Amino acid sequence: MFEPPEYLSPSSITTYRECPMKFKFSRIDRIVEPPTWHTHIGTFVHEVLEHFYQLDAEARTVEAVKAMATERWNTSEWEAQVTALEKPMGSIIDFKKTAFECMTNLWKIEDPQQTELINMEYELFTDVDGVRMKGYVDRFLYDDDDGKLIISDYKTGAIPNPKFKSEDEKYFQLLAYALMFESADQEETSKLQLLYLKHSANHEISVTPVKLAVARGVIVETKEAIDQACATEKFACNKTKLCDWCFHKSYCPAHQ
Repeated sequence: MFEPPEYLSPSSITTYRECPMKFKFSRIDRIVEPPTWHTHIGTFVHEVLEHFYQLDAEARTVEAVKAMATERWNTSEWEAQVTALEKPMGSIIDFKKTAFECMTNLWKIEDPQQTELINMEYELFTDVDGVRMKGYVDRFLYDDDDGKLIISDYKTGAIPNPKFKSEDEKYFQLLAYALMFESADQEETSKLQLLYLKHSANHEISVTPVKLAVARGVIVETKEAIDQACATEKFACNKTKLCDWCFHKSYCPAHQ
């Protein structure tokens, strides 16, 4: 019998629903996947924008984000981190160019001088219908129209093809955060934003009771399934084309 994780995160719930065996490798066996070119770009852009939005409003310019990128690059020794990647997808110059393009595309989505965030990289740790949940919210602010929360998430990758990911799946992480804010702080959420920096796109939806109910059901049902899988020590393998990009493929039972 396996011990279920102490808590779940929205991303770990998504992992289980995509492939229970992948969840086992990461959350039960605690096999840590090494960083990739794409995850490093995402982490670097998040780090820069987190510090950038701590500047006074009038100081939030393109020149300032460039200076902040240079400062964070040196402070966090990003060149050494990128150089250490097992499978780099370009040079250091390519990495910087891609990351900086994501940062400057922010101005095509919003005016940083007019965007006042309440908090960034905010930790939430609470129960949702008896399920212990933990997550880190990229950023949130108050909606000028109704005073409720707007939860935003930076994305530095491609926009998902709707043929392969439904709207509920696409926004599940943010809907889970909305439920967590409601549970922890009694704060209601009005809108969710996925900020696709690579494509200069803001995908936004309104939060409704129906969408929250669907997300709540996913959380509870997935927790029950994980507990059952831990009790029986049986984690199914969801074999798809995505397996070709899975870090665990070399030792996954589905590919032996």
